[in-house]
Amino acid sequence: MKTQKMIVVLLGVLLLSSSALMAQDGDEAKLGVDLDSTFVTKYIWRGFDVLDDHGAWQPSVNLDLFGTGFSANVWGSIPIGSGGDNNNIKQEYDYTLAYGFTLCEDEAYAMNFGTNYIYYDFPKVNSRKRPDIQELGASIAMPNLMAIGELALVPSYYYGQAWAAKSDSADIEGAFHLFTLSCDMPLKCPVTDNEYVLTAFGDLMFNDGALGADHDWSHSTVGLATAMEVGPVTVSPAIYYQISMEDTVNENDELYGGLSVSYSF
Repeated sequence: MKTQKMIVVLLGVLLLSSSALMAQDGDEAKLGVDLDSTFVTKYIWRGFDVLDDHGAWQPSVNLDLFGTGFSANVWGSIPIGSGGDNNNIKQEYDYTLAYGFTLCEDEAYAMNFGTNYIYYDFPKVNSRKRPDIQELGASIAMPNLMAIGELALVPSYYYGQAWAAKSDSADIEGAFHLFTLSCDMPLKCPVTDNEYVLTAFGDLMFNDGALGADHDWSHSTVGLATAMEVGPVTVSPAIYYQISMEDTVNENDELYGGLSVSYSF
């Protein structure tokens, strides 16, 4: 309970700080709100098959704090399907505070930096058996480094350090190193002439002992995703294929998909 109170306090501090920055700049910046409802055929997280081949409903609320670079997110994962009691107790609620900024935006060497704090809350799991998890992370992406005409291959790197929130479990503590390469490709529907963006990406992760895994390259994922405006909402289908390389993370390769419906204001 103390950790939840700390999260509320930190969120309040970010809101007040953002409001102060907005007032100093004199801009009419607004609080951006994004509501999302996602269904996935499997819940795959950092290579782990969390629900053992079962799907999940994953709603979220994201707040863009007045264009200051600060954001806050609340995300949930509710198991669906016949997963039994073992899956029913795996409800998860994540609370994220983040900050991001860009340097040299118009240059070929432009860099997007980000940092975040995530609290992974498992309210139905005994804290001694599976403690809640905390994570501090930092990321860098270079969106203009490999631009060719309208296409750009965007390399990025994320480092996350995880540890147990409610106990000194040695099986939790460890780090994630995620290397990603993505590309947005413009497409036009031959029937409706509507234009879309198809995002193709691939990533490779090194698990440095987090959640009891061996220190090794754990998996690689390739995927395709797009977004379509349907009235006031945005519908985003995606498909993924994971090549698993470390049995302590996942013994099987994984094919799974997702469908998101979001509304922003």
